[in-house]
Amino acid sequence: MKLTPDSLLTSHHAGSLLQVHPSSINKWVKEGRIPAFRTPGGHRRIRAADLVSFLTEHQMPVPRDLQAASRRRILIVDDDQTQLETLARAFEPYPSVEVITCDNAVEALVKVGSYKPHLVVLDILMPGMDGFQTCERLRQNPETAEITIVLTSGGLTEEMERRAAGIGEAAVMPKPDD
Repeated sequence: MKLTPDSLLTSHHAGSLLQVHPSSINKWVKEGRIPAFRTPGGHRRIRAADLVSFLTEHQMPVPRDLQAASRRRILIVDDDQTQLETLARAFEPYPSVEVITCDNAVEALVKVGSYKPHLVVLDILMPGMDGFQTCERLRQNPETAEITIVLTSGGLTEEMERRAAGIGEAAVMPKPDD
């Protein structure tokens, strides 16, 4: 079974992956070290991404079966195909990063819902819906409000930076040269 970051694990399955007894997993959950929730039947479930975070925090190796759950997902949105390729290429040396791209804001909103990226790199100047409008829509939706968004532009101005700050963005950066 391929585990994704949102895969739910039982204490037994998590213990098996980490080669520890399920009671150790339950102890870590009770201590608040690993986030978990209870099903209506009273059973614990742990998100694979939370288990990976626990391992990383404690400098423990991530088992092979959890490798896919540990990959960080990045969505790059730009109407310029050259920029898409340049930005995607910048992440190629990092096997723990999975990158997808799209060339318009509407497709980006759909991909954010299905792909659930950790980071969105978003071009400001795009035809139709621009990066600011896209960003505002993402911030208005409780399911996407916490995604880190980096706005980018080849012609970055102070006004753009102020507008981005008004939306509460983590970063604004100029586009890299080709």
